Amino acid sequence: MDIITLATTALSLASPFLGKIGEGTSRKIGEDIWNLIKKPFGEKGKELDAKNIEEVKDELINMLNENIKFKNELQNFVNNVEHELGNVNQNIQNNSSIEKQVNIGSNIGNINL
Repeated sequence: MDIITLATTALSLASPFLGKIGEGTSRKIGEDIWNLIKKPFGEKGKELDAKNIEEVKDELINMLNENIKFKNELQNFVNNVEHELGNVNQNIQNNSSIEKQVNIGSNIGNINL
C-alpha cells in the first residue's frame, strides 16, 4: 500500500473516534489507530489538531516517508483491521422455520432473492 493511501485509510479508520460518533468496535479501532498515529508526533514534540485533518494527513505522510518502522507498524495495524472488518459473521436465531437463508461472502453485481 502506498504511503498516501496508508495515511488516508488510517485517518479514515480513526474518524469515528475523532468525531465522537463511533460506537463499540469502530470506536475502539479508531481510538487505537489514533493513539498509534499520535505516538511519533509526541516523540517529535508536535501537537495534533484533530479538527484540521488535512494538516494532520500531510504531516503523517511526511512521518511515514521518514520512519520505515512506523510505516510498517501502521501498515500492519491497518491490514489487520481491514481483515477483521472483512470477516463479519451473522448468526440468525429464530423459533420458527426459515425457508431460505443465504450467506454471501462477497458480492459483485446485483443479487435477487
